Amino acid sequence: MHHVPFFWLHIKKSAGSSIRKLLQPYYKEVDRDKKPPNFIQSHPAEYNDILNNYRVVLGEYQFRRCLFAKNYLYKDQWDDIFSFAFSRNPTDRCLSMFYYLYRKDAGFIRNLMRSLKGSVNTRKLHFSTAFAFDAFLDNVQKARVSDSIYRPFGSHFTTHTAPVWEDITDLDGNILLKTVFRLENLVEGINRAFEESGIEDRLNINETRLNRNKDRRSYTPTKGQLRKIENIYLHDFELYENAGN
Repeated sequence: MHHVPFFWLHIKKSAGSSIRKLLQPYYKEVDRDKKPPNFIQSHPAEYNDILNNYRVVLGEYQFRRCLFAKNYLYKDQWDDIFSFAFSRNPTDRCLSMFYYLYRKDAGFIRNLMRSLKGSVNTRKLHFSTAFAFDAFLDNVQKARVSDSIYRPFGSHFTTHTAPVWEDITDLDGNILLKTVFRLENLVEGINRAFEESGIEDRLNINETRLNRNKDRRSYTPTKGQLRKIENIYLHDFELYENAGN
């Protein structure tokens, strides 16, 4: 049986790049961009990173990645693997999604422009961050009720804005991971994962720093927007509040 030291579920917009670096050399990375591999052609040590790639299509398990891992990837090992994820404050995560997708995802920009055209009569479109964030939240809600990961905004948008809860639970709502840490406790969480997995290395808390979202300070959601976020990510708020140290 191949030994898997641990299983880490990457939650989008939750310091994924930093965590991958901190888990080295015990977390095997693959090409996630140019020529992403699939499971059948890969070594079991690469399964974790393949599953953490939003480009890999999982059918009905697209937003049930822990259940997919339990049922298919580590069927005989799941209960013995130290499995974990990091939960970020859902409001902060939502704002990070917004700035990331709003500025980098051309597909979202096109859809935002399309929504603006019906209400703006001038030739040049002007809109505030508040208006754009409202449109973003409306689009997140539309993506959640769609029967396709590709519609209406594409899989990049749909997977990056997906709630955490379904990804870490089974069909009865039972959490499948051993532990969910708060993102603020990143170093402590990784050291705990190393300890539980029999890895002697430890991170130095003074040498590790998270990448901060500088845009977070530039916009504060309105009360109405906060209610929308709480409605979309209700279980994620509960998860964050109850996350271990």
